[in-house]
Amino acid sequence: MKKILLVAAPLAFALTACDGPAEEVGEEMDDVVEAQAEVIDEKAEALEAQAEVAEDAGNAGEAAALEAEAEALEDKADDM
Repeated sequence: MKKILLVAAPLAFALTACDGPAEEVGEEMDDVVEAQAEVIDEKAEALEAQAEVAEDAGNAGEAAALEAEAEALEDKADDM
C-alpha cells in the first residue's frame, strides 16, 4: 500500500501542475478581451483626434460630442 502511495503521489502532483484545457481556454479568452480593450482604446484616441480637428475648425459642439464619445469608449475599455 505504501509503495502505491509513493508512486501515485508524485503523479498526482505532476498532473495538477500541468495546464489543463480549461485553463488554456481561460487564458486565451483573457487575451481576446485584452485585445478588444486595446482596439477600443485606439478608437477613443481617433475620436479625440477628430475632436481636436473639429475644435480647430470652430465646431465646439461637434468637438464636445466627439470627446464625450471618446471618454465613454475609454471607460468601456477600462472596465474590460
